[in-house]
Amino acid sequence: MGGDNSPELLFEAVLLAVEQYPPTHTFILLATQQVVDNLHVQFIACLAVKSTARIEFHTVDDVITMSDEPLSAVRVKKSASVNVGMRMLKKHHLDAFISSGNTGAIIAAATLLLPMLPGITRPALLATLPTKKKPIAIIDIGGNLYCKANNLVQFAQMAAVYQRCRDGVLCPKIGLLNIGVESKKGTKELRQAYQLLQELSMRKVGQEGFSMKFIGNIEAREIFDGKVDVLVTDGFTGNILLKTTEGAAAFIIDQLETSVKNRSSKIFVNGEKEKLLKKFDYSEYPGAILCGVDGLVIKCHGNATPRALYHSIIGAIGLVERGLVKKIKASLIS
Repeated sequence: MGGDNSPELLFEAVLLAVEQYPPTHTFILLATQQVVDNLHVQFIACLAVKSTARIEFHTVDDVITMSDEPLSAVRVKKSASVNVGMRMLKKHHLDAFISSGNTGAIIAAATLLLPMLPGITRPALLATLPTKKKPIAIIDIGGNLYCKANNLVQFAQMAAVYQRCRDGVLCPKIGLLNIGVESKKGTKELRQAYQLLQELSMRKVGQEGFSMKFIGNIEAREIFDGKVDVLVTDGFTGNILLKTTEGAAAFIIDQLETSVKNRSSKIFVNGEKEKLLKKFDYSEYPGAILCGVDGLVIKCHGNATPRALYHSIIGAIGLVERGLVKKIKASLIS
């Protein structure tokens, strides 16, 4: 509910996902009565696979739209799907909550209704980007327009645990996005964060003795070299970086095709184009993870396609099974 695409369209992702899991898994759909009625008909008509995960429909009375002011909507529309979902997550009736709705409302609802993790003052959105070597985690990509130095350090700790949990990186390399590699470059907050991350680097952190290595400032042109496992930045810069990357990738591929459109030769052969498009297609990756709250919350693009939602569902299940939130909490408790 609340995204740019209709619930009926996005339901295709759920129908695809339930086929991948046994009846021990349950997908709970939060929607208004009219939508639930439509989805139920779609469910009966389309799903005829044996031994699949279960689907439960949970009716809500309201929805927060993209045009709503986030904080006001969260406080006024208490029975909206986002608020209901967060309360269910807090009570452990859900293991993960996924939405393609209003980003500000999702962050506000999570912050108001879920406990914060130990020592964390602000939640942050984490997403992954492909590089020459392996995907890197970028945090923050839109949760906080302005960050203090200690916020950036907290972001680094949480993203490092994510990389250890998801890709098995024992000592993740941390980079701080800046306008130069020198320690004195950038804003006051970035210079302070540089010093704090240096002090924290390679120390044993938390109950599990988790380590991370700060390698310094990273300029934007170096991101795709894959030198770091985690890139730390504020939400304003991170959001622009992510969307610029998506647009640039689509533009470059389109220009390559256009340049040889009237020629007999081809740039892409044997499915290379499809592989390249898939590598840079955001719908092939799980949605952004809201790190810092005591619960797994995943935010998809507002215009998420069924394929994007499907990958977010699969990604969420994997992170639940690996105990991401529990491991982040353990790393923060010294």
